[in-house]
Amino acid sequence: MSHSFLILIFFIAILAISCATMRVPTYEGEVSDHFDGRRFFNPDGPGMGNFWKLMKYNRKHQKGEWNFQNAKSLVTEEISDFNQTGSIRYFYINHATVLIQIDGVNILTDPVYSQRASPFEWAGPKRYRNPAITFELLPRIDAVLISHDHYDHLDVKTLKRLRDRDNPVMYVGLGLKNFLKRFKLNNVIELDWDQKHSIKGVEIVFTEAIHWSNRAFSPRKTLWGGYVIKGSASTYFAGDTAYGAHFTEAKKKYGPFDLALIPIGAYVPRFFMLHVHMDPQQGLQTHRDLDPGESLAIHWGTFPLTHESMFDPVQELQTACDSVGIENFYFDMTPGIEHITSR
Repeated sequence: MSHSFLILIFFIAILAISCATMRVPTYEGEVSDHFDGRRFFNPDGPGMGNFWKLMKYNRKHQKGEWNFQNAKSLVTEEISDFNQTGSIRYFYINHATVLIQIDGVNILTDPVYSQRASPFEWAGPKRYRNPAITFELLPRIDAVLISHDHYDHLDVKTLKRLRDRDNPVMYVGLGLKNFLKRFKLNNVIELDWDQKHSIKGVEIVFTEAIHWSNRAFSPRKTLWGGYVIKGSASTYFAGDTAYGAHFTEAKKKYGPFDLALIPIGAYVPRFFMLHVHMDPQQGLQTHRDLDPGESLAIHWGTFPLTHESMFDPVQELQTACDSVGIENFYFDMTPGIEHITSR
């Protein structure tokens, strides 16, 4: 038996162990316009792109340039609470992780502090920007919003750290509560699209997105989405999504918004990523559809998930904004910038 074959068998065994540990339980619930009784689906969104065509593209094309960024953060001491009525204080931490402070409530979106977006510590997309706020300097976290189960959005290791320190309420889409129970993450509220729950007077609404879910070969077993956070001011967190009419619907149902968190990265090649991720031009159109007081670009410059270069998303966003005179769509090149919305 060859050495290379033994190595292959070893990695297959490791993968099998990981799959057995991380596989998402089958969700059991009523059939709806986005659940067929077995799997969730996008009622109005496009289907997935051709996977084999993507594999062929990956073999023929190199990924763009990424270089580790080690800029010093502006945050050097623990973040205090924020109670300014009618305003939101927020910090872009990394990827889709944002600290939102509203009416004395501290919220984290899709917190990922691990070095890789992967079930493994030795393989998978690695981090190229450190979190803008170290874990130790985070304020007390009251709520965590999980958009879906992909590894760059649901990091079990980080969730355990938050549980042990603050035991925040963790909001998830249908199907994820039983998965998190495996890791003794029990303070969990599971929501369907347009379902609501309140924490300390702030309303949390789970909203539609065009995407998919998968964790170790469990495709579409759990529901994906975004969130609206409504207190004395209002935030729309788009989660991970393709472009679609759900943005104008969210504005009609839950607007106006003071702040929108809009993903702009992981979009090349378009023939495949068009169905699950927006590019910067679509991100700008989303900003215009939602018409918030201001927007923050997220989901870029942390993990090399697709083929664009590290800073292509924000450079293309800047060009697109300049072309139409948009000045209230921000992106943070310096880690730890404090933003405060104002009406």
